[in-house]
Amino acid sequence: MNIENIAIVRATNIIPFDGVVKPLSNEPYLCKNISGEFEAAISKWLDELKITPEQDYSRVFEDDYYDSYVHKCGQILKEYIPYTSDYNSTVLFSLNGICPDDNENGFGNNTFSNKKCAVIDSLVYHVERAVSLVPTDTAIKGNVELSEEAIILIEEETFNNLTDEQKIMLGNLKVKIKLFRGSLKDAIKSELKESGKYIPEDLDLSNSSGGFQESETSEMQKECINNIRNTFGLSHLKYYNLITSRDGTDIPKYDEIKDEFTNAYKVRDYYAERFLMELLNAINAPEEIKQQLHRNLNNRIYMEKIVEMLKVFGIEKYKIFVEQYNKNLEIERENGILPTPEQIVNNNINNNLHM
Repeated sequence: MNIENIAIVRATNIIPFDGVVKPLSNEPYLCKNISGEFEAAISKWLDELKITPEQDYSRVFEDDYYDSYVHKCGQILKEYIPYTSDYNSTVLFSLNGICPDDNENGFGNNTFSNKKCAVIDSLVYHVERAVSLVPTDTAIKGNVELSEEAIILIEEETFNNLTDEQKIMLGNLKVKIKLFRGSLKDAIKSELKESGKYIPEDLDLSNSSGGFQESETSEMQKECINNIRNTFGLSHLKYYNLITSRDGTDIPKYDEIKDEFTNAYKVRDYYAERFLMELLNAINAPEEIKQQLHRNLNNRIYMEKIVEMLKVFGIEKYKIFVEQYNKNLEIERENGILPTPEQIVNNNINNNLHM
């Protein structure tokens, strides 16, 4: 085996109509994140109002009960929190197979098997811009322009629902466009096998497995990947471990990703401050509270004070406010005026938030 026998694979719901897979930092990206201090304070309020269900402690030992309970509470909480965003200047791929869902290993909430699209390309065209080479977590810096060998797999119903303009854009690409029904994992395996170049594998998130479930060819694949990694000076670390490393002395290309974690917080803080300032204005909060906002974005006690004021405002009025705020952000994105995470990090935005 050699580098030409290794495919990069990305399961996604974002179809690259222009033939370019972009990192989050280059897109006007919106998401919900339930892990912040404000979100925790809102969650506590929802518990008090019994909007979220109480945990049934008599069922905690039932299979999947707790995971299902946490998921249900999380989905309810997301109805009451604002959009935020994230930062990642790399695009993450798996190698010679689809990345497993987090729940296959009993942790996390990333799900790839239900995506409506997958991108497959040869590593050889992108290895020079790779930062790490890991079967489940290969990071490639910046925009990834697909080669003529690339395949874009699209779920058939999703393709049929595309506009004529979108179908024309795909038709103008030099890559192969293929449709699939049923399992995305099976479709990816089939394409890899039919290529005659790649050996599809079942991937594994466990560090001890080296990224592949044991098979007749898994050791050969791991040896090949290790050789490529050494040849091109790439990291063996998974993305999260890579960006949270405190000492990059022994990490190849560390300078390219050393600010990722800090930048993610800058982006989240921007959206938190933007939302909370609008909210504080809407509820006629005291000027003193507004002036304290910027330095208290991650302060639990401060966020609990805001929620105490919201209790006077009322949960229904608050929810309407959140829904309208989120809708406004979606409109900004549609109109092309929502800043990208990279613009936020570089302060290339109109920011009049600080009091």
